[in-house]
Amino acid sequence: MLTSALMKCFTPTFGTELAEDKGMLMAVITASGILVVFVILLLLILIFYAYGGIFRSMTESRKKKADPQPAASAGAPAPVQPSPAAAADGEGAIPGEIIAVIAAAVAAMSDGKAYTVKKVTRAAREPGRRSAWAAAGLYENTRPF
Repeated sequence: MLTSALMKCFTPTFGTELAEDKGMLMAVITASGILVVFVILLLLILIFYAYGGIFRSMTESRKKKADPQPAASAGAPAPVQPSPAAAADGEGAIPGEIIAVIAAAVAAMSDGKAYTVKKVTRAAREPGRRSAWAAAGLYENTRPF
């Protein structure tokens, strides 16, 4: 008795023949569930697309405010070139930017003492061995948990 009362309460109002055919009822429920999922996904796509447009316009307006001059102006800085001494060594030369970074690292670690970087050379690597970065990457990706 209680089961039949619950069935009558929760039976859809779109026809008793559909409620009696359980296969058709399952198909309607499944189709409506899939439809709801795809509608929600479409709404989420539209929301994220709108957010992207908003942030894109905000970024473009900031760029316009920060740089009112055209990008191809005559006062644009030239790209940084390696030092002439490093370029004269030929292939395998260390650019001046790298030497400057090494000198800055030495100065940062010197604790107030004055050091001068006189020469920077590349370390020779033994044939068949990995570089330090490749060995560190291999160790990081293969070490046990």
